[in-house]
Amino acid sequence: MTSVWSQWIGYFGDVKVFTIIVTVFFAFAVIFLGLIENIMIITPLLFYIPILVASYWFPRTAVLFAIVIGAANLLIVAVYSYPNIMNLTYITATASFYVLIALSLIISSLTQKIKAQEARYHEIFNHSDIGIFLVEGVNDDLRIVEVNSKGLAIFGCSPAHITGKPLSVMIPVDQSRQSMMEQIRANHRFLITISILNRKDGTTIPVLISGAQMPDGMIVLNVMDISDQKKIEEELQRSLTEKEILLREVHHRVKNNMQVISGLIELQSMQITDPEIHRLFQESHNRIKTMALIHESLYRSNDYARIDFVSYLNELTSYLLTSYGRSEKEITLDIQLAETHMSLELAIPCGLIANELISNSLKHAFPDGRKGVITIRLEKETENEYRFSVSDDGIGFPADLDIKTAKSFGLSLINGLVTHQMRGTLELRGQSGTTVVIRYPGIT
Repeated sequence: MTSVWSQWIGYFGDVKVFTIIVTVFFAFAVIFLGLIENIMIITPLLFYIPILVASYWFPRTAVLFAIVIGAANLLIVAVYSYPNIMNLTYITATASFYVLIALSLIISSLTQKIKAQEARYHEIFNHSDIGIFLVEGVNDDLRIVEVNSKGLAIFGCSPAHITGKPLSVMIPVDQSRQSMMEQIRANHRFLITISILNRKDGTTIPVLISGAQMPDGMIVLNVMDISDQKKIEEELQRSLTEKEILLREVHHRVKNNMQVISGLIELQSMQITDPEIHRLFQESHNRIKTMALIHESLYRSNDYARIDFVSYLNELTSYLLTSYGRSEKEITLDIQLAETHMSLELAIPCGLIANELISNSLKHAFPDGRKGVITIRLEKETENEYRFSVSDDGIGFPADLDIKTAKSFGLSLINGLVTHQMRGTLELRGQSGTTVVIRYPGIT
């Protein structure tokens, strides 16, 4: 019986065509029964069924089909009513004919538009570069209803292997699914989340998932494979780590080399009996120590472009106090910086300048064990200008001193660093001690 049924379906094309043919035969059979029983008044209504169904399933040919069926119905009624054609049965059949044509036109037009939209959205659905998963269900019973081509490629399977399966086969982590459902209940959508997706072959890949709940309760999941991005991130991170190790080693070696040079100078100075020459060696030793401290700070830091200048100045001033035989009880250090971190390009000249000025204060501003205060300030005066100053409340400087033309090595070094390297200006003030003000452009 099944084979005969299949042959009939094959003969008539498909189930849709077969259904329409059956309903048409049924309508004509009722018409002939109506001829016999003389009850033709309701028979035209029977053609509504096949014509309406045909208008929905086959909108392009439904109007022609309605015309043929309607004409056949009119012909049968005319033959039945002859010679009194203009009776109620014929008028009813004629009216039904026009109604059928109008309905088939309306339904066919609407159906074509709907199918065109369906085709358009289906193309968008399947040609999207993002995997789209349609999921339905409530709470933990979420099942995958449909998946686009990209989604199947991401999951690595055919539609039969994933359609109807629970969402847990794709997103195994309960916490991810729970977070997703909580956001959907609260906002009917959830933001982009990084998760792990289980593929059919058992492998896992990192994905970005976002989505929303539709008015009918269906959940749309947008899934993007970020395996390539993760590989690039890992390569960049590995490269960055290698460069950090290299930079750390560079700063470590520079610091060590400077310490070796500093040690050699210190050893050499121990053999010098001339106080003036010994002072020059000590000052050179301090300058090298100043630069070595910067590289040591960078070596200990995780930021190789900027150093913590506050910590650096604390170390430098502590070393200089010890070097010149003074204590923090005698000399108070007041350090206030608007910018706590400074780039390497500015930290080295600022560090050298601070070393020279603090050393000058310790040597000349507080004679005979005099107590005092050394103040260091870094302020942002305008958007593109900074003010760096070192001052003390000591005895002051000689009245005839011009810091810009001074012949001493230390002041010449300060003038050169400010003018050429920092591209700034230098100002000396002598009220209530000594204040050196440096203004320079740029970003610390």
